[in-house]
Amino acid sequence: MSKFSPNFGLHVDYLILVEPRPAGPILGYYKDRPIAAAVVDYYGRHYSYAGIAPRRRDGRYDIDGLAAEERLVEPGLVYRYERGVRDRRRPAA
Repeated sequence: MSKFSPNFGLHVDYLILVEPRPAGPILGYYKDRPIAAAVVDYYGRHYSYAGIAPRRRDGRYDIDGLAAEERLVEPGLVYRYERGVRDRRRPAA
């Protein structure tokens, strides 16, 4: 793994979605929590389920294993940004 990957220097906190809410059917469960087919974040951006987050041997997320448009949702799910799809509703103040 190259240390000059596209995510080099990013902190994992920058890759975690803010207040994701389900926007599709439940595909299954991971660590006793539902996996939504899609989610919408606080800013109205849509993301589709892409898999389980890669982890390092110490248990931390391996953010170098994520693609440029992939983000994390606890407890370790990966969602990929869907360009051009936005939620028309604004978040409640």
